[in-house]
Amino acid sequence: MRRTVASPRQIFGVFAVFGAVCFAQPATEQSRSHLASPLHSYTLKLESFVPSPGNPVGVLLKARINGGKALHLVLDSGAEHVVISRGTARATGLTGESSLALVGFGQAESASLMVARTLDVGPLSFRDFPVDVVDHKLLEGADGVLPLVLFSDFLVRLDFPAKVLDLAPYEAGRASHEGFTSAVFANAVLFLKTALDRLHEGYFLVDTGAAHNAVSRKTARALGGPFFQAPARQVQGASGSSEAPAMRPGVHFRMAGQEITSNDVVMVDLDQMSRYNGVEVAGLLGYPALRSFVVTVNYRDSLVRMETRGSGPAADQ
Repeated sequence: MRRTVASPRQIFGVFAVFGAVCFAQPATEQSRSHLASPLHSYTLKLESFVPSPGNPVGVLLKARINGGKALHLVLDSGAEHVVISRGTARATGLTGESSLALVGFGQAESASLMVARTLDVGPLSFRDFPVDVVDHKLLEGADGVLPLVLFSDFLVRLDFPAKVLDLAPYEAGRASHEGFTSAVFANAVLFLKTALDRLHEGYFLVDTGAAHNAVSRKTARALGGPFFQAPARQVQGASGSSEAPAMRPGVHFRMAGQEITSNDVVMVDLDQMSRYNGVEVAGLLGYPALRSFVVTVNYRDSLVRMETRGSGPAADQ
């Protein structure tokens, strides 16, 4: 049966090899995880996502939709739903199609919302999970995107250096805030207050699926001085590609009690994202900013903790 969606699905800032930042309507039953497995601890092994030699831009998890073949999906904390191509969707027997509009870089593109009867990730099973379907191949080296919020029934510990995802049931009662930083939770994604170059502070989307860090135009202006370098970066989104000005090397980030110095920052238009989420979004903390940390996410209480295995400020190189 064809269903009607009241408002278009919006996909913003899909960087380089997709790195999806996916938003839909305000959180509803449609966007919640439907866990069918026992609620106990799990450990899932991650793989590096390396679309070009020597340049990891994310991490992958294997998943099966409707019992089909194993798919390699980019683990994306900036996405709300699974995102795959129509060819992949056809092979998995997805149903429940609705028309959608994807909004991001380039022109808007039509897409579909379907429903996976089963979604299996390692030993975990989910039921009736929403899947966004686009008409073209998304990625080289991966089959699509898997949202981190899928695991929101658990305390999520994402160990990038060890390539491990640990899931543990929440303890009864409200969690201790010790070591955690409060985040803004909106439309299934999290925003952390972040300071740049000790001059400007704002909310940044935690986005493990983004291949670049990014700042908004307003944030770039606030940093002042000569902040662009040639050439511009080509960024690819679900709705097209665009050139993004590259920031000067050595942009300093401080977030959740940690610091990095980044040479991989682009400037993008985040106005639509800000309007949609009701949060002025200053930028994105992409995979380059996060990859040296162990990131723990408590979706229940909107808390994030970042730890490093070494000491001192980290550099994303």
